[in-house]
Parts: sequence; C-alpha cells; structure tokens
Amino acid sequence: MNYYVEKFQQNMTESGKSRNTIATYTRNAELFCEWLESIINERFNGKITEMDVIEYTRYLTDIKKQSLNSIKAKLTALQKFADYLADTENMQPIKVQQKKGTVEPDVEVLEKNELYKYLRYTINTENLLNIAIVQLILNTGIRESELCNLELTDIEITERKGTMIIRSGKGNKYREIPLNKDARNALQNYLENSRPADTKSKKVFIGQRGALTRSAIYKIVNKLGTKAIGKNVYPHMLRHQCLTAMAKNPDVDLKTISAIAGHSSTELTTKYYISSSKQEQIDAVDSLTFF
Repeated sequence: MNYYVEKFQQNMTESGKSRNTIATYTRNAELFCEWLESIINERFNGKITEMDVIEYTRYLTDIKKQSLNSIKAKLTALQKFADYLADTENMQPIKVQQKKGTVEPDVEVLEKNELYKYLRYTINTENLLNIAIVQLILNTGIRESELCNLELTDIEITERKGTMIIRSGKGNKYREIPLNKDARNALQNYLENSRPADTKSKKVFIGQRGALTRSAIYKIVNKLGTKAIGKNVYPHMLRHQCLTAMAKNPDVDLKTISAIAGHSSTELTTKYYISSSKQEQIDAVDSLTFF
C-alpha cells in the first residue's frame, strides 16, 4: 500500500470512521495513486493537483468507461484523500470537481411472489437463527454491519412491544427502532431456544464459530435466496424491501422513514425510496402510445 494512503487509512481509523467507509476510501485512494504513478513513472509524493483530477476523471470516463455512480464514488474518496493531504502533508488544498449528471439509484427488491416464497422457505427450514436474521432485517431495515454489532443489552422485548438500539450505526449515529410482532417473535424465539447458552459473547447473533460476521450474514441470506427462488438475495436487498414498503405507505411520513433507516438527511431517503425507480422509468417509456 502507498505510504500516504496507509497514513490516510490510519487517520480515518483514529477518527472513528466506519469499517466500510475506511475500506472504500482506502481502496479508491490507492487506485488513484496507482493510476498517477503509471502516468508520471514515479512514486506518488503526497501532492495532488486539479489537473491530475481532470485527467483521472477523463481516464475513468473514456478509458475505463465506468458508471456515473462509480466515478462519483471515486471522486468523493479522492476529495477526502486530498483534504487529508492538505491538512497533514502541506499540500495545496484543491477542489475535486464531481462528474456532472444524474442516475437514479438502483434499488433492487423482490417481487411479492418472490418475497412470499423466500419467507416461506426460510420459515420452513426451522432454523431459528436464520429466521431471526431475515425477519429482523426485513422488518427494521437494519444494516448487516449493525446486525453484527447488536448486543443483548441493545434488545428490549415485552409481550406487546419491543425496541432495538443501534448504538453506533453508519456515521457513528445512534438510533432506536421499534420492533413489530414478526421481528419480536422471531428474535425472542431465537434468543430463548437457539442462541448458545454457554457463549461468553454479548453479541446477539452467534454461529458455530462465534459471533457472526458481515460475511456470515451475507452467506445466510444469499443461500436462502438461492434455494428458495434461485435468485441473488442479499442483506441490503431486504433492507431496501423494508424501506421501500414504508415509502409506498401514504400514512408513513418521510422523516419517520429517514429516522428508521439511519440516514443523515431526508434527502438521502428521498433519493433511494421516493424517487422513481429504473423499472418505473422503463415502464413509463414502454407505455408510450401515439396513435
């Protein structure tokens, strides 16, 4: 890893950035350094110019032919990297100009019959751990990383209500999410009848090898999808399923959805769950008739 990228990574870790953010920004900063070194034929010296950014954007667009979202993500990381270098390495501050244009985010969800088959198969496996994971994501929109970090003291369940505390979500944000009947029943059933009693871990979800990781949760959700409907189902898809369903309910307001999702703003919620989807745009174009 490049020396400056490594220091950038360390700085993000010390400042409390999430693991996902650190990994994404580190990888994109490293990709930029690799590209620049291939152009100038020398090691990156901790200095980025606006001319470098313009050429890199052209490279991503014309040579790599990357999507707009991918380019924007790389340039966002590059701005953070440049800000760090300006603060710590005496680099002249620069403004990374974003690639212009808009693309609706691709929010993938299951069709109603697919979701029915997926849930039915999951319940019929009688694996209380898997059922609790699926029902909790689907009924709260919790992220898989947040699911991994849940501890027993973060769950409060009574006969008629329940609450789940996310102590350090994305952006280190705290929030509390109410648990509906399906989430409460699945979670309580797992805790009382399936969670290993001899474990010393405080984490809620425990597998054969200890507390579940993001990778383990992904594999559980994905394997169920493959067997139930022969489709690539993943945890964030179930999160989208939850929040999309809320967004379509006229009785649920935007601020409520944003709070449950743990979004930094209602604009982000609107971007993903209120704006028209790609499929809706396809349907709109396909419905055109002129004669």
